[in-house]
Amino acid sequence: MTTKVSTSKRTNLVGYQSFTGLDSSRDLFNQDTGDNQSLHVLENAYSDFRGQLVRVGPGSYRFGDGVVRHAIHYDTDTLVTVSEYNDGLHLQSEQGFSYDFVYPRSAVVSSTIFNRQIMLTARGLAPTIFNGKKFAPSKSSAATVALPAFCTTVQQRLCIAGVAASDTVVMISAANDLDRFFGDEAVDATSPLRAANIDIGNLLGTADKITGISSFETDKLCIFTNDRAFVYKIDPDVTLWELQTEASATYGCASHNSIKEAGSDLLYCSRSGIHALRRVTDNGLQIASVNLSEQIDQIYRELFTAVDDPQQITAVWDQDEGQYHAFFPVGKTGSYKQLTMTVHLGGEGASTSFSTGAFLNASCGATLGGSLVFGTKRGTYDIAKVESLEGAMPDVRIETPVLWMGPFDAHKQAKSIIIQAFGDGELTVTAIDDQNRDKWQTTVMLTDEDDDGRRTVPLQRQYERPMSIRFRGLRFKFDYKGIGLFRIIGFAVELT
Repeated sequence: MTTKVSTSKRTNLVGYQSFTGLDSSRDLFNQDTGDNQSLHVLENAYSDFRGQLVRVGPGSYRFGDGVVRHAIHYDTDTLVTVSEYNDGLHLQSEQGFSYDFVYPRSAVVSSTIFNRQIMLTARGLAPTIFNGKKFAPSKSSAATVALPAFCTTVQQRLCIAGVAASDTVVMISAANDLDRFFGDEAVDATSPLRAANIDIGNLLGTADKITGISSFETDKLCIFTNDRAFVYKIDPDVTLWELQTEASATYGCASHNSIKEAGSDLLYCSRSGIHALRRVTDNGLQIASVNLSEQIDQIYRELFTAVDDPQQITAVWDQDEGQYHAFFPVGKTGSYKQLTMTVHLGGEGASTSFSTGAFLNASCGATLGGSLVFGTKRGTYDIAKVESLEGAMPDVRIETPVLWMGPFDAHKQAKSIIIQAFGDGELTVTAIDDQNRDKWQTTVMLTDEDDDGRRTVPLQRQYERPMSIRFRGLRFKFDYKGIGLFRIIGFAVELT
């Protein structure tokens, strides 16, 4: 029987709390810290700003039935998707509009919104425009000839790149004109609002090429290659464009669709990790790239190497939750791996924690006005807040590294385990010793009765179970199924 207990008079307790998410930078046998404890597995849950482990929100079906490879909001009520079927990729609108042209299954589609219309691009294919009611080819002959792979919007101008014949060139439209690029204008055009190109070929010094483009800090265009990035200040007046020489981005981008603006940062996936392009805080003048995922370097490299084409990696930034979700297609298996970076803002600056996800086998995401949508193999799903009681509920899987609870070469005798948790469901706890042998298991039925929802520490509820085992080191697995809000604040082992 589960018992609520007080631990105030116990002296031989070894506790673990303030969880920091995944960490692969140290060996599984060398991560026992107690406070600020890292984890070996954290799936379908994440570490919040207090160090609590919180299950991700449930999902509810929205629309579509194919494998959604790309999604973008036209407005808060209209989602546009690129979905894979047996004959190729289909462009569809939530309002029932579709495109007659079918993209090849190998195409990687990107999108941007300009003049209240969506432009969709894919390498080697003519750009497509969606105006809310229909899909149609771009009216720009220059863009149709260029067949660009990437697009973005900055300072009243539409930018396209990834042109096979000119892979170091960014084509930039005339101000406020979706259909006029450099090749569409008279050669003697002199208007400061005219279209123009930026060619970084002679800045590279190598045979590198553009791998992604994005707006940055409202008035800047960031041009990524495999190994570095260049930042240009863009103005409606073409004569005011200039290269920002204070930018020193030494990490390139692997996937255009992984580039997301997150406040003042520009987040993206490189070969070696998740990076941010940001102002250096010391002086605020220099722009540099910062590696945010060093603590999970091995996990990231494993995910990255499983992808056949890095350009198929996608990501979405959830502003409300402060989370960057990256989606990695695993070879030709049809499955996806999700990596989530949670950003914590505090008085001492921002910190990050990492988790993974298998919920819904999500392939991409989109967000607008607080609405987070994941694309899946069965259409799109709205992702609700963590406390929601509606929709499909993800199962949680958590695993600690080996915990020694004292000298690593000494045997200990456990008496019980005390778990601080809230939820409404079934929590299974398994203990595995340092020789990978199952030593003990129990199931705790959590109830949300008397749960006022406050995230205070210590919690008012604790669950204790006898656990009489002898060990040197233990790993603990926590598997949870249930509804509504679920969180683990910490646990402690009582030794004899």
